[in-house]
Parts: sequence; C-alpha cells; structure tokens
Amino acid sequence: MIRFLLPFVIFFLFIIEGTVFQVFSPERFGSEAIIIPRFAFLIVIVITIFLGRTTGGIYALILGLFQDVIYTHVLGVYIFSMVFTAYLLGFTYKIFQKNLFLLMITAVFGTLILDYLVYGIHFMVGITELAHERFFYERLLPSLVVNSVFMIMFAYPLRKILLFLQKSDDVEEKINKRKKDFRWQR
Repeated sequence: MIRFLLPFVIFFLFIIEGTVFQVFSPERFGSEAIIIPRFAFLIVIVITIFLGRTTGGIYALILGLFQDVIYTHVLGVYIFSMVFTAYLLGFTYKIFQKNLFLLMITAVFGTLILDYLVYGIHFMVGITELAHERFFYERLLPSLVVNSVFMIMFAYPLRKILLFLQKSDDVEEKINKRKKDFRWQR
C-alpha cells in the first residue's frame, strides 16, 4: 500500500507545480521573479538518497519524460538532467540518510544542479538567450527559496516514510533468504 503512495505523491506534486502553484506565482502580480517549483523532483532526490541510484533513476526518468512531453519543446532535456542529477546525488546514498539537515541541503542542491543543467542545455541549443545574471536573480534564487521552504516542511515526514520502506524491504529480503535456505536444506 505504501509503495503506491510515493508515485502518487510525485504525480500529485507534478500536477500542483504546473497548475495550482501558477495561481500564486509572483509574475502574475507584476514581479520580475519567476518561481520554478521542483517539489516532485525534490521527492525523487530524497528517494534516490534512501532507496538507491537505480530506484531514483527510474523515478527521475519517468518524471523527466512527463516534464519534457508536457512543458518543453525539446524532448530529452529534462530526462537527461533529472536522471543525471539523481544518479550523481545517489552517491550520497548511505552518508546523508542519517542527518536530516544534510538531506535537505542535498535535495535543494539537486534542484540547483537541475536548473543549471536545463539552463545550460537550453542556452547551448539556442532556445534561450537569457543572460546568466538575469537567470540567477530572477529565476534561480526565488526558486531555491521556495524549494527550500518545501523541503523544510516535508523532509521529516518523507524521511520517516522512506525509513519505514527501507526496513520493510530488509525484512522482506531476510524472509526470502530464509525461504531459499530452507528449500536448499531439504
């Protein structure tokens, strides 16, 4: 039951990012700032840290595909960027699980890497001509603030859920191993 919760939460946050969150966007109120919420990707990064690079990479691949198909003109930019970032941060697998503060910093750092990768690819291909200074002050900083607030609010419950999933996987693995050992003894 709880295994289906994670994909549902990621999908729900993906929908929130593109619909409901846009109602409260500062650009609607005349501000120069553009906030790019990465809530679903933050969850993927935390999943990667707890469940490993392979699981995180699969979630990142699917989320990147949704992002590319729905929001961008160039297919593959978000797929590559999300999978690469998840894989890169997956090396922190066992180190940052234990410290909630490091987990939050790593997840927000993942959005920083993702935004720079997407900006760099779009700039190289010629899709955007936005200067780095404007990108940094008008998009990246406001987005980092919002994504950091999201992580502060949801890191602890998410960590508890993923620790529970890890323990249930370990118990299931031990049971399967005992079943195999018992079969070999007969």
